Amino acid sequence: MAKYVVVEEKVESQSERRIRIFIAVLYFIQVLLIPLPLMHGEIEGGIGHRTALNLLFQYNGFNSFAEVIVAVYGAILIIMPIICFFFFILDKRSKKKYVVSIITCFACAFIICFGTGDTIAIGGVFTLILEVLILFMTSLGFQATRIRERDSAK
Repeated sequence: MAKYVVVEEKVESQSERRIRIFIAVLYFIQVLLIPLPLMHGEIEGGIGHRTALNLLFQYNGFNSFAEVIVAVYGAILIIMPIICFFFFILDKRSKKKYVVSIITCFACAFIICFGTGDTIAIGGVFTLILEVLILFMTSLGFQATRIRERDSAK
């Protein structure tokens, strides 16, 4: 006779699902904010605004190492929120998405605050507000996952 073993699957709770979807929506909004000016600074001899796209794509090519670093900043500001969005949409069980989200929040906030520009523009302010909200919701989601795992172990 065959024995059947009941395997308990890690099913996310209702609160975890709501938090995960809310964070995914926040990352989607952050992706939509990519074309907004993040910072004001010097662009090709004049004062202007810098977007994440301006940081990534240099019009005259990369003439110095500093311009390569600026392009890396732009890539982080564009690619990391997209990666986090897909993490939160596709990953329903693990805590990896929360770790990636925390790293993304700190990296984007550091680049906007201490990046290449002199002052923060309106897109940078909106992005920083979203980063603080995402960081708060990430900590809530992490705690909800931890509580679910603790309760399922009992």
